Amino acid sequence: MSISVEENPMTAAAALHDPAGRYPAYDFSRPAQLGRESTRHLEAAFESFARLWSSQLTAKVRVRAHLSLEGVELVSYEEYAATLPGTTAMVTGSFADRDEPCVVQFGLDSALLWVVQMMGGRSTSLPEARTFTPIELALVRNLMDGTFEHLHASLGGLLPGEPRFAAVHYNPQYMQVISAAAAVIVARYTMRLGETETTATVMLPASAVVDRLAATGSDASAVHSAQHTLDQVRSTPLEVTLRLAPLTIGAGQVLDLAPGDLLRLPHPETTPYELVAGGTHLARATPGSRGSRLTFRITTTHEETI
Repeated sequence: MSISVEENPMTAAAALHDPAGRYPAYDFSRPAQLGRESTRHLEAAFESFARLWSSQLTAKVRVRAHLSLEGVELVSYEEYAATLPGTTAMVTGSFADRDEPCVVQFGLDSALLWVVQMMGGRSTSLPEARTFTPIELALVRNLMDGTFEHLHASLGGLLPGEPRFAAVHYNPQYMQVISAAAAVIVARYTMRLGETETTATVMLPASAVVDRLAATGSDASAVHSAQHTLDQVRSTPLEVTLRLAPLTIGAGQVLDLAPGDLLRLPHPETTPYELVAGGTHLARATPGSRGSRLTFRITTTHEETI
């Protein structure tokens, strides 16, 4: 019996040294990324919002609603808009003293189903998507006022204030309230309304959230002070050396050294030694002993003069 072995031309060693195999491609058009702790913080906040929004829809629309968070990401608005349908409901919420809004997005067919249910109708399927009539817009606005309250309650200090209903946009490509290259934080949801399943998203301007998100990090609770800095400096390990005056000899003399040779040091017996740390002279000290260990006693310290 014969066994044939086919060798892979890309060996493990070659793959290890192949830059394309070792390092993932880096997208310089999107240098900003969310840290792991920041992502977990946002996910917890957006999951809390999902529970509140589900309860609101269930109570107002009278259809059991459930939202599950699919993920949170940091992208440009252009990338976010490219993932949305050409026609959809994008409800913007404005913040006081800020130009960039937040957005709660959902399908027009989902919103029309909400309207049918709120008006006392019954529907087991999503109606055909279309823009809102004035009456439908008023009902959706009333519903979204509560939704923005839940968003503010869930994200709390991550938002620059409580968002207020501003407008409804139907085309994400033509929404001119934020630039295409602006970084945004997007939470994506799967929304179940009775027997139907759709999607929804929440978009927040990164410029309004990232700084507040960093301020809530694990190290943000520690109040920085000069005393903390001093304590860190005092506890830093530092190697010190007790040094005699140096002796200069020729290279040939060094090569001729042998066991038993004596070298006369230029350091006087009564002169203290130099205490040195990292090449910096700290003090003068005299050697001594305590039990079986060598010691030294500080005699004078060097003071810097400006």
